[in-house]
Amino acid sequence: MIRKYSASFKMNVFRALLLITFPLIGMLLVFNFYSYYAYNEKFVESNEQSFDLYARNMQTDLDAVDKFLSNVAVSDYNYLTLNSPVNALRAHVASHEIMTQFNTALNSYEVANAFFIYSAVNNTYRDIFESGYSYETKEAIRQQMRTLTHAYENHYYNGWLSFEVEGKAYLFRLLGKSGTYAAVMVDFDRIPSMDLVQKGTEVIYANQQGVPLTNQQFIADNRIRLTESNDNFILVGQPIHNTDIQLIFAVPKPGVFKGGLALLFSLSLFTILLVTISLFFLNRSVLSPWHRLMTSIGKGSEQERTEEYYIEEFKQVDAAFHHMTNQINQLKIVAYEHEIERQKAELQHLQLQIRPHFFLNCLKSLYGMAQQQSYERIQHMILAISNHLRYNFKDNLQLVSLHQEVDHVLNYIRIQQIGLHNPPQCECSIDSGLNDFVIPPLSIQAFVENSVKYAMKPNEQLRIEIKIILLESDDGDYADIIIQDNGDGFMDSILPELNHGDSSIHTDIHIGISNVRHRLSMLYGERAMLAFFNNDKGAVVEIILPINSRMKDKEES
Repeated sequence: MIRKYSASFKMNVFRALLLITFPLIGMLLVFNFYSYYAYNEKFVESNEQSFDLYARNMQTDLDAVDKFLSNVAVSDYNYLTLNSPVNALRAHVASHEIMTQFNTALNSYEVANAFFIYSAVNNTYRDIFESGYSYETKEAIRQQMRTLTHAYENHYYNGWLSFEVEGKAYLFRLLGKSGTYAAVMVDFDRIPSMDLVQKGTEVIYANQQGVPLTNQQFIADNRIRLTESNDNFILVGQPIHNTDIQLIFAVPKPGVFKGGLALLFSLSLFTILLVTISLFFLNRSVLSPWHRLMTSIGKGSEQERTEEYYIEEFKQVDAAFHHMTNQINQLKIVAYEHEIERQKAELQHLQLQIRPHFFLNCLKSLYGMAQQQSYERIQHMILAISNHLRYNFKDNLQLVSLHQEVDHVLNYIRIQQIGLHNPPQCECSIDSGLNDFVIPPLSIQAFVENSVKYAMKPNEQLRIEIKIILLESDDGDYADIIIQDNGDGFMDSILPELNHGDSSIHTDIHIGISNVRHRLSMLYGERAMLAFFNNDKGAVVEIILPINSRMKDKEES
């Protein structure tokens, strides 16, 4: 079994556009995120190279100072002299010689900011500072050094140690044992800087636990956590060998990275919004006019031309369609007029099929009355026949009221009463609400004429009864016309043919019935009903015609 699916042109266009745009949006998002992280990695990698160079230079400087200090503490004669008890003069000379070397080193090593020598054995302490330190600062640093040396520890394997003095962090290196020490101090604020790749990069020194030793105010102002980067700075760091500190770069992110994810999200929303707006304008300018144009074509000529299209192709289709519908309407009018003419000719032909023997009988009756010199009867007869002919030759498309049709029937009975020795009688009763109801002419008269022809008996007067009543139903009102005589009734053999309208009964005897049936069918279609049956009195003909349909036709005409 083949399954068939249908969808409108509008939906197919929307689906096609969505199938194109959404994958493109997805690829754009993936590309943007990839570009963001790739460029971010490249940016970090570029700054890491500068950071590595900076860290290596600092490590080299610290190693050089450490090597110098190690040479003093291990192999310098004056230091070894201070390591043993000597007299005061010799201790003074030895410490002076060591300070001379420290003074030269202070000028040679940019990273060193102060040197210290201390001998507990000889009670000798000396130091030398770079210029720029206040007396209070020097005293506080000296106190820190005395505290370290009094511990009598071997600091050789401890490496460089950071200590805070007066709220400021310094880096110290102590070498020696047994109460004799040589030391050097590095001030973080005076470490010479390098030209960094990114302008605005901040150098931060922190201990191994991530507690900042420098730039605390900068870290607080920018809400930086040394364990991770934020929206404004990329953090690059690594520990310095043989120290308890780590060096960290706080590199400002380029503008493209500040709020990068939010920017990508906003760009995605903007893209989706742009696609939505594009679909809206596409629907407004193309798809909806197309749908209205198709609806207009589907309705055909019933749809008035009320819209002006802005797309040239739609204008051409609309103009061509309306030109076609106008031509169709003209052809329909011409065909309708031809059909009316055909029906009119057919009705005229049917009307002329009324049996001519009636008029022959009328002429015979007039001849007999003339022989009898019954001039008054001749006059009445001629007037009645004149009225009869005038009515018979009315325009066959001009409907007549029930009152006019009944008067014509009574005029026909009057003709029979003048010409016959045993004339028929006719009684009529019409519902008062149906006097103005219109029907085709001769619709009742044809059946009354058949009763006169075929139901009369030699020794019994023919009685014809016409009853017209109003029937009400759910699908509209109807006029029920009943024509009944007291004759022998219809033959049982022809009743089925009469009720079914079989063409085989179109003989000379039943031509009147046939043309009435044909006219009713042409005028009322299937809503009209014609029935033939017998009852205990005689033959009965019942005609049921729709009232609303005929009254509507009359108003339209």
